[in-house]
Amino acid sequence: MELKPKISVMIPTYNCAALLRKTLASVLEQDLGPELMQIEVIDDCSTDHPEAVVAELGKGRVMFFQQPYNVKHVKNFQTALSRAQGEIIHLLHGDDFVLPGFYTQMLNMYAQYPEIKACFTQNHVVNSANEIIHTAKKIQEHHGIIPNFFEMQVKQQLIQTPSITVKKEVYETLGTFNPTLSWTEDWEMWARIAKYYPIGYIAQPLACYRVHTQSSTSTKSIIGENVNDLKRIKVILCDYCHSTSLKKEVSQSLNRIIFNTAQKNYQKAFALKSRHVFTNLITLITYSPNVYNVIYHSLIYIKLKLLKTFAD
Repeated sequence: MELKPKISVMIPTYNCAALLRKTLASVLEQDLGPELMQIEVIDDCSTDHPEAVVAELGKGRVMFFQQPYNVKHVKNFQTALSRAQGEIIHLLHGDDFVLPGFYTQMLNMYAQYPEIKACFTQNHVVNSANEIIHTAKKIQEHHGIIPNFFEMQVKQQLIQTPSITVKKEVYETLGTFNPTLSWTEDWEMWARIAKYYPIGYIAQPLACYRVHTQSSTSTKSIIGENVNDLKRIKVILCDYCHSTSLKKEVSQSLNRIIFNTAQKNYQKAFALKSRHVFTNLITLITYSPNVYNVIYHSLIYIKLKLLKTFAD
């Protein structure tokens, strides 16, 4: 009988071959061997030849699969999950990376707390030069199971994808990422898991989430697609709530997040003199927390319309 690896490190990638080097190196430095660890890159039909990076660094150790055409990131994630052979799956984006000890500590957590079905670590946020620009606040000071984590996660995104591993059986039971979401699919996935299963936590930053100008997160902000997706996930998360009071808290939290996100979008669009300033201003008016903000952003909208200086 063929032995299955303990953990599958599945690396979806799209046009980030230069950053993929760091990702692969961070995994290979912690390689537990093919008996325990599957390592595979799943490429969404990139044009920057990630297969060459995999061949150079992986030296036959890292498997490579390429989509026949560009299927977009959510479908690529789903492909990665379907190809995973291990008991535990780590979905590691091709522009993120892990720090020494990530995999051994993960396996220790699953052994120490057999009831958990997912586990995540504190994380850093880094830039293109691998410089730390932010470290996530600790959810609790000690390793272990987080009590009432669903009520926390449903109100805000507390997990960055490179920091979490999930039992394969969870995806087989609950399904994978929601294809109706384009930016918040990870938030919804982790909230859905937390609704049904206990989640483990490692109170130490062992994963790095990268922010850079070519990322999908950055490009979606200008046109306001991230805000549209926040509106979609608000409906989904509220539907997950088991009480009216929690649903109200989630709605209020999402409204604040939508407003704050639209403010950042507006500033980026304004700097580029893009017509998308108007889309973001309408969101700011609609989700303003008070009358003052409604008036303030309405006046800006009227002024910019009169100036007619913004275009595609």
